Amino acid sequence: MMRWRGAMLDISRHFFDAEFIKKTISALAVFDYNTLHLHLTDDQGWRLESKEFPLLHTVGSIRKQSQNNHGLLEPTYDGIEHSGYLTHHDVREIISHAHSIGIRVIPEINIPGHTGALLAAYPQFGINQNPVEVSGRWGISNHLLRPFSETFEFLTKVFQEVAELFPSEYIHVGGDESLINNWLLDPEVVAWMKSQGFVTAKEVFLYFMQEVEKIINGLGKKMVTWDDAFAFDPDQATQATVMSWRGAAIAQIALDHGREVIQGPVLPTYFDYSQEVSTTEPLAIGGPITLDDVLAFKPLQGATGVQFQLWSEYIQSPVHAEYMMWPRAAALAYRCWGDGKDFETYFGQRRAQLEALGVMIREIDPGQRVNIAHLGIGEYHRGFDTAQIMQFLEESAIAGEVAEFN
Repeated sequence: MMRWRGAMLDISRHFFDAEFIKKTISALAVFDYNTLHLHLTDDQGWRLESKEFPLLHTVGSIRKQSQNNHGLLEPTYDGIEHSGYLTHHDVREIISHAHSIGIRVIPEINIPGHTGALLAAYPQFGINQNPVEVSGRWGISNHLLRPFSETFEFLTKVFQEVAELFPSEYIHVGGDESLINNWLLDPEVVAWMKSQGFVTAKEVFLYFMQEVEKIINGLGKKMVTWDDAFAFDPDQATQATVMSWRGAAIAQIALDHGREVIQGPVLPTYFDYSQEVSTTEPLAIGGPITLDDVLAFKPLQGATGVQFQLWSEYIQSPVHAEYMMWPRAAALAYRCWGDGKDFETYFGQRRAQLEALGVMIREIDPGQRVNIAHLGIGEYHRGFDTAQIMQFLEESAIAGEVAEFN
């Protein structure tokens, strides 16, 4: 059976508490998932208690408001404060429950971009040391950590606390969607680059990730990054496990370079995309990614694993989150490590266990489907066409570029 059978839950954009996370773990176990990847930090929220740097959660977990329309539109906001974080006690409970049913929990602390919430708490580590607010807007930000020794000393303590809390052999550090040319807007970074003999921002990025890899390995852990960190320069990239979100081509290049690869391509493993393009569905980033799309997915030979992603910009309630996961999460399991002659039988044999947990399931039969469009964050918008965006992402990955599509 595939060694990494994963699910990613983003609790940084909209916070989901320990009880929901434990319920989700129980549901995943029904379908032989063995890995829950928690996306804990981003521009829109820091969701993990830190006893070493308490401003991370007391400041970084609170945003004034949230965007309540599609990210392609000029943003409007709900005017409602959003907050929440997992305490150390919460994490221990989650890990204990997960361990009892054969699931490991892997933390993600995103660097050097997607760091707005971190910098709201400790702006001294960001470019030009500018004051930062926790963002209520979706999309990629300009925030970057500075590549200085004091930043790595800070990150060493952050990751040390994370490593002590999470027993997993892996720590995910993001490394994605970093607008690295913004380093060139900081005169102190530019002066430092000259002193180090660095000419390009890509060289700085490679250096930054290598320093972080030393920290993670020094804690006895393996580092995981999104494929961006590898694709910038496959020959100079770290030895980190590559989580490939931009298609099979970059995943294959990572395999050819001897990296451990986890496949999680937008099509068909991004479950924040709608299952049907319709006004009867909640607002989503784009779509569709259908059940048939998931069932047609074929992992690459040699990949360590497969993982679906549930990003939460457009998902703010447990019911909505479950509606987006099920039955697509079951279909991914069936396709990649399940058994039986057909999906309907496979799912039907396990459905009662989901229902016993009280999980919301999107019915395969449209006639039985519950309309939960009102649970979306805003009014319907067409969003991204999945096939078109995948073509763009694969091209950007091969070129070693940041994909600024959102």
